[in-house]
Formats: sequence, C-alpha cells, structure tokens
Amino acid sequence: MPDTEPRPEPHWFNWPNGFTFLRALLVPVILWLLVQDTEGDTLRWWAFGIFVFAAWTDSIDGWVARRYTGVTRWGQLADPIADKLLIIGALASLAYIGELPWWAVSVIVVRELAVTLLRVQLVRRMGLVMPASRWGKFKTVSQVVAVGAYLWPTVPGTLRELLLNVAVGLTVWSGIDIAFRAGRLARDRPAAYRDGTP
Repeated sequence: MPDTEPRPEPHWFNWPNGFTFLRALLVPVILWLLVQDTEGDTLRWWAFGIFVFAAWTDSIDGWVARRYTGVTRWGQLADPIADKLLIIGALASLAYIGELPWWAVSVIVVRELAVTLLRVQLVRRMGLVMPASRWGKFKTVSQVVAVGAYLWPTVPGTLRELLLNVAVGLTVWSGIDIAFRAGRLARDRPAAYRDGTP
C-alpha cells in the first residue's frame, strides 16, 4: 500500500539556504571592490568573478534542494529575495560610481519591491507560494548578463547600454506577467482563503 502521509518539510537551515545567504552577503564585497578600484582593473576583475560566482549559486542551491535536501517554503521565499539583493546591489554599486544611470536601478527596484510584497501577501493571506515564471527567469538572466557586461572591464559602452535596456524591458514585462498570474491564483482559490482563513 503506497504511503499517503505527507512528508515533513526539511529544516530551513541547510546547504541550499546557506548558498542563498552567501549570495546576499557577497553584495557589499562587490561594492567595496568597485569603490576601491581606482587604478588598473585587478579589483574590477575580482568584482566580476565574485558576481559570476554569486549568480552561479542561484542554480546550485535549487539543484541541491531538489535532488538532496528538499525544497522548503522558507527557501522558496528567500531565494528570489537574495537574487534581488544581488542584482540591485550590483546595479546600485555601478550607479554609485557613475557607470550606470540611476533611473534603471529605480525601475528595477520598484518592480522587485512590488513583486516581493505581492508574494508575501499571497503567502500570508492564502498560503500560496508562487513559483518563478518563464518571463521571470528571462528577466533574471538578462539582468545577470547586463550587470556582468558592466563589470567586465573591456565591454564596449554601446553594448552595455543595449543589454541594460533589454534587462529593464524584461523586468517591467515580467512584473506585469506575475501580477496577472497572481490575480488568477487569487480568483481560483476558494473564497474561504481570501480573508486569510484557511
């Protein structure tokens, strides 16, 4: 007879969530390297390498969670937040040193804050954790590529600007997409959940 009892959720303190913490902790390191890089490109290359490593951990923590430790609700919430901190922190660092326009950072920050608040409300009121969408993944990849292009010392300025504009466009579009998906989830949920009562 198959086991129909639900499996307990893994403990939140595990390797995948450790990678998530690390991703967030590397943001001030990138900022420090960019601010200190006044002569030559040595520290700039370090900033690029650390950013690539941090972005790579986003794939590693998900793979480890699905294959070995199990996915936790805490991890599903913390993982996208750590991604946002990494991207926004790197973009703000580049804007701070004058290499990237603040308007682009502002658009991305507003979108990410709105989506995060929407996710939190879905969890609190209806117990729903909305998984990442296809457009959300495209958005993340475009942002990582754009930041990487700005951190790479020899990338032409016109290419950097093009990649940044693509990232901002996908950021806005993916925000619209997730708002529509959240609306559909809320409509499909039983009415008892809409007032926060499961």
